[in-house]
Amino acid sequence: MATLISSFLAIGVTILYFLLGVKIHRLWPNPFTIPIFVSTIAVIITLVIVDIPYDRYADFTSVITYLLGPATVSLAYPLYQHRKLFAQNVQPILFGLFMGSGMSMLISYYFSLWLGIPAEWNRSLLIKTITTPVAVDIGKVIHANIEVIPTVVIVTGMFGAMIVPSINHWLGVIHPIAKGLPFGVIAHGVGTSQAIKEGEREGAVSGAAMALTATIMSFVIPFLFLLV
Repeated sequence: MATLISSFLAIGVTILYFLLGVKIHRLWPNPFTIPIFVSTIAVIITLVIVDIPYDRYADFTSVITYLLGPATVSLAYPLYQHRKLFAQNVQPILFGLFMGSGMSMLISYYFSLWLGIPAEWNRSLLIKTITTPVAVDIGKVIHANIEVIPTVVIVTGMFGAMIVPSINHWLGVIHPIAKGLPFGVIAHGVGTSQAIKEGEREGAVSGAAMALTATIMSFVIPFLFLLV
């Protein structure tokens, strides 16, 4: 009973912080005020103050993590709505997907080796651009540190959602595919929620890129580790 009450409290506080983040972002629209960033900082401060370990908080809010799976599947709807757009641009989409995810993994892997990060952590960082439900399953196959994966995935998505709009603006990117693709490839679900704010087509492209990246990399990464 005590565990159930603690779970309700943890989930309630998490949702409350996110809603607070939404209000703050509406008042002061800024890359550093996106709801997930504000709510994450608020949760961290709360856990430190009340002295609750992260693993306990993760157990209390496991329902939210579980719902990431159905939420990811629901992104197939905008993909269906804009299927003609994807069919007409399948080559640049696939090229951007492979280049973006491939370069991200290579840089992460070799930079981690250079820093001397333990192998289990390195493997967790390797799959940081893949949406959490898929990343956790891949992590089990390649013997990554499972506890680290949700954190690095969320942090990657959060900073990706914060940085990508500024990069697109700086480079003068205006095409919906070019604008939406990096959100989905690099920042997965968090980035897709931000891409939807950029436009309906941008959000659809981001959702498709996230789903395709997760699907393709769920085969490619385990296969590469079998060859090593």
